[in-house]
Amino acid sequence: MESIIKIASLAGQSVKEFARRIVPIVILDDESLVIASREGDDKAFGELVKRYQQFVIRQAYGYLGDSESAKDAAQDVFIKAYEGLPYLENARIFKSWLYRIGRNHCLNLVHRRKIEDDHRVICDSTSDPNTVLKVMVREKINRLDEKDREIIIMRYYQDLKYEEIAELLDIPLSSVKIRLYRAKQALKAILEGIPDEVR
Repeated sequence: MESIIKIASLAGQSVKEFARRIVPIVILDDESLVIASREGDDKAFGELVKRYQQFVIRQAYGYLGDSESAKDAAQDVFIKAYEGLPYLENARIFKSWLYRIGRNHCLNLVHRRKIEDDHRVICDSTSDPNTVLKVMVREKINRLDEKDREIIIMRYYQDLKYEEIAELLDIPLSSVKIRLYRAKQALKAILEGIPDEVR
């Protein structure tokens, strides 16, 4: 990234102008795209959205449990990220910064809607048993403490590798494994309360 900035300044151009003329946008790293976005290059931010859209949707789905809500939440997350770009001090950490925005936004949504919709599905006698089970598991996951819930969602809803989780949470790989084990044990204890006829 530093070399791109140096070359652009030697050419008397902003990073945005240089990148647009010389470097195809899809091969720019996140840092270059963030800097270009700050300078007003909407295509650069569009590339960031394209690059991380599925990542954010999977994250939101892990918290919210339905596709439409996850897509809506992802749009909100990218709007917040766009508005927050001027305040991102280190453009190199865009992915983990975006993850934190997504997590906080989804937690707010979960707290707002709590479990009203889930109870409606459970109470509906015509509900599909698989739907009821998914809702009950979601409800149980929401009962975990925030750290446990977060790592379960990252691993099993976002399908992130241990290394990716360690990078996003800025913790050692061994800590990821320990936290995931403890979170699974906590979830197992909670899930034991689900009736066998629903399982």
